[in-house]
Amino acid sequence: MTVVQSFGCCVFIAALMAGCGSGEKRRKTRADLMPDTLIDAAGRMVAIPAPVRRVVSPFTMYTRLIASIGGCDKLVGISHTCVLPEEERGCDGTLLDLPDVGPFGANVELIASLKPDLIFASKTDIAAFTEKTGAAVIAVDFTADVPMREMFDRQIDIIGKALRLRPQADSLKQFIAAVLDPVTLITSTLPDSARPRVYFAWTSWTGDILNTVCEFDPIELAGGVNVARGAKNFAKGERGILVSREHIMQWDPEVIFISRYQPQKWQKGGPTQPLSVTIRDVLNDPLMQSVRAVKKKRIYYTTAFCNWWPQQRAIVQVLYMAKLLHPELFASIDVEREGNAVFRRFYGADSLYTAMAAELELHSWK
Repeated sequence: MTVVQSFGCCVFIAALMAGCGSGEKRRKTRADLMPDTLIDAAGRMVAIPAPVRRVVSPFTMYTRLIASIGGCDKLVGISHTCVLPEEERGCDGTLLDLPDVGPFGANVELIASLKPDLIFASKTDIAAFTEKTGAAVIAVDFTADVPMREMFDRQIDIIGKALRLRPQADSLKQFIAAVLDPVTLITSTLPDSARPRVYFAWTSWTGDILNTVCEFDPIELAGGVNVARGAKNFAKGERGILVSREHIMQWDPEVIFISRYQPQKWQKGGPTQPLSVTIRDVLNDPLMQSVRAVKKKRIYYTTAFCNWWPQQRAIVQVLYMAKLLHPELFASIDVEREGNAVFRRFYGADSLYTAMAAELELHSWK
């Protein structure tokens, strides 16, 4: 082949390569103009606006995840209901400066006035939000039979994709797994015979220990058995069922956890002061003296739901319960240190778990 022929061949190849590159560039440009889509929690294919600049989060459960994956700059309105003390530190302390759209987005007129591109919602609100705002509406609520960890992962995936923050979402999922896996890899192998029987007292507004829930994932993840698991034909309680002292005596739990709230802003806008039930109240209850948890004084305060799972608290609650239920297996866990690390990962400040644990009088190993 002559030099001229060789040069011509190279030019031809270069032209082909340039042509391929141009075609690829054109295809990429067209792809960039196409809106992304995702399957939301309602099973709907939803087109994600391009770009997403204005987001409303009517549920604090979603706001927690938006803040934790770096979506603060997109938020233009949130519900202030059940924003917990550590969560007030979210978005560099500006979270509560955002307009309050009401509990579960009750103030639809305000939401519409914020001109959102995107609203994260529950399945039941899709039609109303779509009709009255014209925004893309993405459902993020899953049914109660979806396990807590799976629900967290699926919600993080949906929110991360919708906000085009997939790497940050994946990082959060990996962080949660790194905290929980060392515990659950052990507890998942325990037979029921090695799992303490636990009663969870949901005492937020009742002023008693007779409100409980049939499913409370942190108990199972921590290696316990919820004595009310699968209970049927009970009167409806605040978030679960109402039982009697006779039921608790019959279940005979080895451990009792008493949920505790901090004062919260709720539907009517004013601060609420939950009625407290103390460990002393249970220990001194004459009808409870035959219960093993009372006999052995294995009664502890713990955190509760607030606008569904506060993810940061639920994660640490698994560690807290695991160490109380299985001290011999998890003696090395420093719950306070781990708790502060989790809260810092979500809200960017130090000692947030320490402050919460002190206020709620959680058990301390120090």
